[in-house]
Amino acid sequence: MKRFTFILCVIWILALASLSFAQKKNAPSPVRVAKAQTLSPREIIKLPGTVIPWASTRLAAEIDGRVESIHVREGQFVKKGTPLLQLRTVPLELERALSLAEAKREETLLLELKNGTRVETIEAARFAKDQALARVRLADSDLKRIKQLYEEGVVSLDDYDRSKSEAESALAELQEKEEVLKEHMAGPRIEKIKQADANLEAARARIKIIEDNIDRATLKAPFNGYIVSKQTEVGEWLETGDPAFGITSAYPVKVEVDLPQFHYNSIRVGNSAKITLENPKTGTKSKEYKGRIIEIVTSADPNSRTFPVRIRVNASGSKIAHGMLVNVEIYPTAKTGKRLYVPKDALVQSPKGTTLWVVETKGNKKNTVREVPVTPGKMEGNLISVDFKKKALKSGNLVVVQGNERLKPGAPVTIVKQK
Repeated sequence: MKRFTFILCVIWILALASLSFAQKKNAPSPVRVAKAQTLSPREIIKLPGTVIPWASTRLAAEIDGRVESIHVREGQFVKKGTPLLQLRTVPLELERALSLAEAKREETLLLELKNGTRVETIEAARFAKDQALARVRLADSDLKRIKQLYEEGVVSLDDYDRSKSEAESALAELQEKEEVLKEHMAGPRIEKIKQADANLEAARARIKIIEDNIDRATLKAPFNGYIVSKQTEVGEWLETGDPAFGITSAYPVKVEVDLPQFHYNSIRVGNSAKITLENPKTGTKSKEYKGRIIEIVTSADPNSRTFPVRIRVNASGSKIAHGMLVNVEIYPTAKTGKRLYVPKDALVQSPKGTTLWVVETKGNKKNTVREVPVTPGKMEGNLISVDFKKKALKSGNLVVVQGNERLKPGAPVTIVKQK
């Protein structure tokens, strides 16, 4: 009897355990989900690049001269307009002083001509004319007297000719004095005033040329930058065009990359880029800079079949220097087509291939899942594009991103969190 009772108890316990297991088996599985979304695919081109200066120039002497002083050293940062070198200017300064004096003389002469003849000068010319007229009258009177004496035979022919010549000379002098008086009365001729004005302008132009040479004797920085080479010393004679300094601009800078030909049609001027300067120290964050493509050289290198592409980087200071090697990420123009993206955690690898689980919501009924085979595509951050059978998946579907390891088709699920 006791044995029978024991058997009944065991059967009862096993039945209760079986019922409990069945209830747990049909319980919804907790899962986390995220929405599938449609995006325009965007490829990232990763290439090494080299930092190059925005501008680089060789500064040369603009005039002949001896180097009197040098104000900078190699590696020094200079601002635009900073004096770098001074040539000797004493001969030019002396020449300028002489030209200033000549210009002053021409200016005085022009002022005199424009003011006209002075009253005193006119009166003196009138007095000289009156004196000449008196001499003419006297000479005419003497000539008449000598002529009468000559006709009477009292004086010789020589005396008569001498008296006649004196009368003619007095008349010529009178005519000369009258012309001088007329000229003074009329004032300076307009041609003389214009000539004096032109002479003054020429003198002033010579002064400007000399002053420009004096100014160019000081070699100045054409832009903010660094002195990368010094090619002269104090006391050296420089002729026009002789090199003195090499200078590169400080900022912005350019980064040049060699773009493979299969990426050539993917980028455009204006595409954005990210430049990373790696830091070799462990635990130290790499420095990142934003950039934008400004130049695409349309002629490829015949050996490597790559196209030089230059990117503008607004980086100042000495953290990024010319010649440094950097990592570049170029973001081409997004393509017009769109693709479906899901979080990469939604993909499940199995012997059958790659799948993901889509949550089916049916009003107030329990949520269930269905399995969708997919083919992974390109990554876009934490998302990945997928290919699938038509109508198997669409934008806005909820896909399981956590708790999808042991799901089965049609299994009930409970959404605990949605990303």
